Amino acid sequence: MLTRPATIAPSAGLLASVAAWFWIDPTKVGHLAFLLIAHPPGLRPGESPQMVEARMRGLADALTLAEPTVLLPDIGSRLFMHQESDVLLRLDGCDYLLHVPIGGDWVRFVCDGGTVTVVVGPDPLPVSSSLEFVDAYVTERALQGRLRLGKTRAAPPQSFRPTALGRSDGDHRTTPSTIGPSERRQ
Repeated sequence: MLTRPATIAPSAGLLASVAAWFWIDPTKVGHLAFLLIAHPPGLRPGESPQMVEARMRGLADALTLAEPTVLLPDIGSRLFMHQESDVLLRLDGCDYLLHVPIGGDWVRFVCDGGTVTVVVGPDPLPVSSSLEFVDAYVTERALQGRLRLGKTRAAPPQSFRPTALGRSDGDHRTTPSTIGPSERRQ
């Protein structure tokens, strides 16, 4: 009997520690926006690589992502645009939102109704990685079946109005932050 690897539900600490990369690519089904979430290298005291991987699997589960397949699963309305330059991701069973500062063409594409492929990578990825290195990371892990993916579209702007600020280095990678229950505004 095969057992499923352990997962750990997302926490504010995990959401504050992940990094995100974003881009738009032409695919067989047209242009898609991609949002990759991965953990940077390095461990906190008491952490092991297995714990980080279990947390990343928990994040993928909370986003209802699936293994790479020909047809990406629709993960429902869980992506919200905030202040025209930030993305918020709602996670199942989590009191926090993942806040990713993005902006630019990516946000315009998504606001115009473009599909977003959300990708969670279980392996560490340096924050300073070039898009070429990120492409190799995604390709290798997709072939290995290690990525978790799903598609979504931005929810209407009036459906969610939280408050938060983050930072972005403007180079297609960003440091997400979290928004807790007390910071949400309906």
